[in-house]
Amino acid sequence: MVEPDPTTIIWRDLDWILAQPDGLNSNNVLSYFETSPFWDPQCNNASLKMQTRFNDLKDLIMPLKKMKGIEFQVVQERPPALWVIRKQNRLSEWEVNLVATYYILNYNIFQAPSLYSIIGNRVLTSLYQLHIAFNTAYQQVEFHPATGYTWKVGDSHTGTSSNKTQQDPAELLKFRNGVERAFKSITIKMTQQWNQVAAQSQEKIQELTAGNQNDITISEQTPDQPPAQPSRPNQPNADNITKRRKKSEDSGKKKKKSIS
Repeated sequence: MVEPDPTTIIWRDLDWILAQPDGLNSNNVLSYFETSPFWDPQCNNASLKMQTRFNDLKDLIMPLKKMKGIEFQVVQERPPALWVIRKQNRLSEWEVNLVATYYILNYNIFQAPSLYSIIGNRVLTSLYQLHIAFNTAYQQVEFHPATGYTWKVGDSHTGTSSNKTQQDPAELLKFRNGVERAFKSITIKMTQQWNQVAAQSQEKIQELTAGNQNDITISEQTPDQPPAQPSRPNQPNADNITKRRKKSEDSGKKKKKSIS
């Protein structure tokens, strides 16, 4: 049996809401979400609820961050009409991967469509309209060797063209499958290019990190050198001072000998 598209399901449980004395609020919105077919009984929220006695939704946020796996989290709320719930796969305390997004609007629970399906449907609609426009324009053109290509005129052609714009269901299905294949191939190519760019940037970051660590290691192994003293201009050397002293002593001895 083919499972229905989850984006086409609308869930509503008025009996559960009427049984709540305070109605639907931010503290019991996940409990209401548990009654829907979108809930995963193996998620971290369910296991944590069985292990603890917390009743406040805010008290479950910090313990959930320390667990890994599928979890549900309220990311936006405008009580009493709107709540946005995100299903995500937690890899670490600060890293999660988005799986799906749901929203509760006036007690109705919906699954938000993915960005891929939204863009795909918009592209399909625009291409379908262009396809009809080109077919209609092609049917309104006629060729004659004397006049060349000209547009058809007259009400009879308009009536026939409107009938011809009705596409065959088999042709529509073929057109839709072709557009979906083209859109999917473009998406795969863009994803591959994005992954390559991300891998290259990650390699560059690792190289820079390794280079910085090597610089730190070299600086730690090199002993600290005292700062060089600035040279003073016209400062006498020690050897020159010693020679001058010897010359003065020799000249003094010669003077004593001459006096004696």
